[in-house]
Amino acid sequence: MGTVGYASIWFLAFIGAALIFLPVSALAAVCVAVAAADLNPVFVAVTAASAEAIGELTGYLAGMGGKSFFERKRFYLRFKQLFLRYAGLTIVLFSIIPNPLFDIVGVAAGSILYPVRKFLLLVFIGKVVKFSWVGLGCYYGMTWF
Repeated sequence: MGTVGYASIWFLAFIGAALIFLPVSALAAVCVAVAAADLNPVFVAVTAASAEAIGELTGYLAGMGGKSFFERKRFYLRFKQLFLRYAGLTIVLFSIIPNPLFDIVGVAAGSILYPVRKFLLLVFIGKVVKFSWVGLGCYYGMTWF
């Protein structure tokens, strides 16, 4: 990790986000990078967040491809109106929380054709917050320990 640095963080975060419903955690890589490899926690957070935001496009594209499947369901119109109303807040909050269920939000955003630029920006903001508190927590936790 220390020899490759930010590139390895980006690659691990991208792979972790691109694999739909298969949990590969970039949180551990971020924690190791800031605690053991002594990389800058802010740069690590921005690097990992950019990779995960791009990697989350796989779920978004799966939702776009499955739109015809979703349109045949009864709850789709109700869900679409509700999600459109609260999509920005939902995307940011679910991307801050470290869980593998964010893929469902990406599929939902793709199925209602939420604007991809807004999706990427909101995911990036949420992921920066998530990786910042994890990275800083690991950094200061290890230096305190």
